[in-house]
Amino acid sequence: MYTLQVKRLPVIDSGGQLVGIISRTDVLAIFDRPDEEIKDEITGHVIPVELLEDPHQFAVSVQAGVVSLEGSPQTASLGRALVRKIRHVQGVVAVRDRLSYPDVYPVVAGPVF
Repeated sequence: MYTLQVKRLPVIDSGGQLVGIISRTDVLAIFDRPDEEIKDEITGHVIPVELLEDPHQFAVSVQAGVVSLEGSPQTASLGRALVRKIRHVQGVVAVRDRLSYPDVYPVVAGPVF
């Protein structure tokens, strides 16, 4: 919409009847959330309540709706779940996954037969 400088689009039903008009503001309204509010939801709800993890083990920063996430989850599946849940937080535009994942196949010392 922005590139083509379209400000409004018609919304039609399956029969082709006009049911409304949607504006660029309507579409972008879900992203209009302060970064600090997004961060507070992630550190105050998503990490401790939904994933039952200590939010202090992760560094979370938000800039223009883009979440940067650092830390070391206990498992790779926990890290992936965290990123997935953060992507669904209202106002999040993208997630920069900078987590240090544990080795899936740890290196074992000694000869290999």
